[in-house]
Amino acid sequence: MATRVAGVENVPHIVGTGDNRVLLVLPDVYSTVGAALGIVKLTGDPPAGVPSTTVGRAVTDGLIRKIKVSYIGANTKRKTATLIVAGDKAMQARASLIGSTYNSFKIKTAYYPTRIQLG
Repeated sequence: MATRVAGVENVPHIVGTGDNRVLLVLPDVYSTVGAALGIVKLTGDPPAGVPSTTVGRAVTDGLIRKIKVSYIGANTKRKTATLIVAGDKAMQARASLIGSTYNSFKIKTAYYPTRIQLG
């Protein structure tokens, strides 16, 4: 799930720009990749007119998307993490994430998860 990371505190973030901004409570792991994903950590009071919502509701409304990144962990095993990306940054997020750092590890690949329903 994109809203829980072990050992990391959840804090409020502003996701998106303009009229598509929402206030979400996300893990505090977006400090290095937040600009590429359209996520800014909230400091102080929330801005007026920005609605607070949940991750599931924002995905359903099309305001945000989930993106998966893979990186090589400390024990040389490939690990994945699910991150949130603002809807208006979704087109360029994959290219801008590759090579950047997540939890002090270099991101190798980024992709949008898809589900296939059989039957």
